[in-house]
Formats: sequence, structure tokens, C-alpha cells
Amino acid sequence: MTGHDLFLPTPFLVICAGLMVMLAVTAWRRSVGRSFSCAVGTLLLVIATVGRHVGTLPEDGGSLFIQDQWTTCTAILIVFSSLCILLMSWCDAMHDRDAPVDEYPLLLMLGTLGALSMVFSVNYMPFFLGLEILGISLMGLVAFGRRPAMAGHEAAMKYLILSGVSSAILLFGIGLAYGVTGSLRFMPPVAGRDVPTALSVVATVMILVGMFFKLSTVPFHMWLPDVMEGAPVPVAAFVAVVSKIAIFSSLVRYFGTGEQPVFVNDILYVVIVLTIMGGNLLALRQVSLTRLMACSSIAHVGYLLIAFICPGHLQSRAITIYLAAYTASTLGVFAVMTAFATTAGPDGTVIAQWKGLFFSHPFLASAMSLMLLSLAGIPPGIGFFAKFEVAATGVEHQRGVLLCVLVIGSIIGLYYYLNIIRVMMSVPSLPPVRVTRHVRPELTALVIVLTIIVVIGGLFPARALHPFLPSPAVASGMRDGTVH
Repeated sequence: MTGHDLFLPTPFLVICAGLMVMLAVTAWRRSVGRSFSCAVGTLLLVIATVGRHVGTLPEDGGSLFIQDQWTTCTAILIVFSSLCILLMSWCDAMHDRDAPVDEYPLLLMLGTLGALSMVFSVNYMPFFLGLEILGISLMGLVAFGRRPAMAGHEAAMKYLILSGVSSAILLFGIGLAYGVTGSLRFMPPVAGRDVPTALSVVATVMILVGMFFKLSTVPFHMWLPDVMEGAPVPVAAFVAVVSKIAIFSSLVRYFGTGEQPVFVNDILYVVIVLTIMGGNLLALRQVSLTRLMACSSIAHVGYLLIAFICPGHLQSRAITIYLAAYTASTLGVFAVMTAFATTAGPDGTVIAQWKGLFFSHPFLASAMSLMLLSLAGIPPGIGFFAKFEVAATGVEHQRGVLLCVLVIGSIIGLYYYLNIIRVMMSVPSLPPVRVTRHVRPELTALVIVLTIIVVIGGLFPARALHPFLPSPAVASGMRDGTVH
């Protein structure tokens, strides 16, 4: 047994054990409540064990996984997001008598395992396996739900085809990188004396393109609105939050553990401008709230890439805060959408359905407004502080063009975010129709918790976020590959 076989982050062991228990429970007797309870218990235990590991990390860097403060921060965000999405899905799953949904929490847990594998990886093998586990589970999750079957199947098929294409490009780049370096270490390939430099450039570009597909940056973005629209609302949240955190964390790890090639900056400049402008302009045309959130997600990836392209002592802080703000605000929007939906009424995915919500359901309307203002970068939400931190990284490195694009994109975003609030504040033309809604205490609690996080993070960012931020030493170590 070699040294890297002995090192394994504890969350892997916990979530794998939880999956085995869930499989055994499902095989013994189908019970939706029991499956969801096992999944929630497992995720809570994972949060309690984040930051711990089994074995000793080898000094020669030959491990498959790594454990540092960056992995701890992103793993907590992923597990917390999965827990929130389980709570969003609980009530609908318990009342769905048409088909058994025991596999739903199982697939969601598998997706979480894949995302954690990507976050902890410092080797191509666990990274690619985690990516495929996440992708395969998402195909099944997208097809779940009580929406028209064809919509879910079409969305799952689109994801299958485009995810397969992007994975093939990524795998081809990994193969070229291995041919250049003879190593599977997760870092940009550097050509040796006997290897053409062009080969390492092609390998890096293909890996970057594969990651851009998964991140849905422009021009590799068109699949995201269609897939999120065809998926159930909680699954759309999973696609918008968990998968984005996992792949962006891997992108930071990949280019933070070695010398970043010069040409990558030029590629990123073009991608950032196209992503911010493309995502915001596409959002202007949407009448579906789910599609609008998908386009918004594309734009937020562009904002994150600004911090990514500006290495320095502010980078790790800005990226972590922005990921936390994006996670809490986006989950809050989807939680309110789920709470607004009814069995025999509006599903909350069309913006026009929200007309007059301030008069009929002021609590939901207020929570939704706060989340949208946070995404737009307006106080008192945490999004304002997050966007300020990203702008600070651009100022530190004098990225004038990117700062102008950030400002223009934020102004465009204000229009479509505030337009939703305007719709909710509009006086309904007819008296509001009272639609019977099941009492959902778990959703009410979830919306309250996410609202508190967004407000506290915006009013007291230093106290609320400082314990979770990577230290300057961690950020420095990520750039030279020495942090463990």
C-alpha cells in the first residue's frame, strides 16, 4: 500500500457510508421519508466532519486528495446547498403518489459525492471521476418531477449530449497533459525539453474549454437555460449552485497549484467580457424565472472570473465571499419559488405569476425581494459586499476594462432583478384567488435561515465571514502548491 492510499478526507467516508445505508434501506423496504431522513442525517454528519481526514498526507505530493482551508470552505458550501435542496424537495416527494421517488435523495447524494471529489482532488483521476458521477446523477435528477414528462426528458437528453461532448474534450486534454508531463497531478502541463510547447498549450486549452462548458461561460452557455427550465425547481437550484461551486473550485485549484500560462489571461479576458454581457443581455428577454436565474448564473460566473484572473492577497477572500453570497442568495430565490408553488396552481416559474404577491403573501415577497437585491449587489444583502470585494481585486490589479464590464453588467442586472420586484408590488387587476397551500414548516424555516444569512452577511460581513475565509498563507500556498 502506497502513501497516497492512506490519505482520505473524512467526508468521503461519511457520505459513502450514508449511501450504502440508503441503498440497503431502499432494498429492504421503500420509504420516501426514511430515504430523505437518511440523506439529511448523512449531510449533517458530513458538515460535522469537514476538515478532518484519515491517514497522513505524503510529503512528496503523491496524494490523490488534499485537505486545506480552501477545500473546507467550498465543501461546506456544497454540503449546505445539498441539504437546503433536500429540504426544498421533501414536501413534494412525500405527496407524490404517482411514482416512487426513493432514488431522488440517492441521486442527489451521489451528485454531492461527485462534487466533493472534485473539490478535494489534486489528481486528474478523482477529479474526472467526480465530474462524471456528478454529471450522471444530474441526468437522472433533471428527469424527475411532476412536470410534463417530455420537458424533463428533453432537458436530460440535452444535458447528456452536451455534458458528454464537454467531458470528451476535457478527457482528451487530460490525455495530452499526461503525455506532456508523464504525471496525473492536477496542474497546467509544462512541456519538457523533448516535448513541443504547442502540445502543452493545446492540452491546457482543451481542459479549459471542458471546464468552461461545465461552468456554462459564453460561448458554451446555451444548454443551461434549457436544462434548468426542464428540471424541477430544486434540481435547477442544484445545477445552478452545487455544480458551479464544484467546477469553479476545481478551476481555482488547477491554475493555483502551478505557474499559470500567459495565454490563459488573454483567453479569460475575452471569456469574462462575453460571459458578463451575454448572461445579462439574455436575462433581459426571459419571461420564465427559472431561465432568468440560469442567465443570471452565467453572469455571476463572469464576476467570479474577474477575481480569479486577479491573483493577490485579496483574491481568495473575494472568491470565497462571492461564492457564499451567490450560494445563499440563489438558494433563497429557489426556496421561495418552491414555497410559492402549489399542487393545483402556479408553479412559480413564470414571472407573471408573481403579480401582486406583496398583497397576498408579503413574507414570501419580502424574502424574494431581499434575495434579488443581494444578487443585484444592493445593500443590505451580502451580495453588495461580495461584489465590492470582486471590484477591489480589479482595482488592485488595475483591470480597467473588466471593471467597466462589471459596472455595465451590474446596471443591466438591476433592471431585470428590480422588474421582478415591480411585478410583485403591482396591484392585481382581479382580487387575489386564494389557492390552498399545504403547510410547509421545513420550507418556511429554510427561507428564514437563508434570509438571516443574507442580512447578517451584508450588515456584519467581517464577523460573519471572517472565520470561514482562507488566510493569506493559504492563498499563497494555493499558488505555489504547498498547502496541505
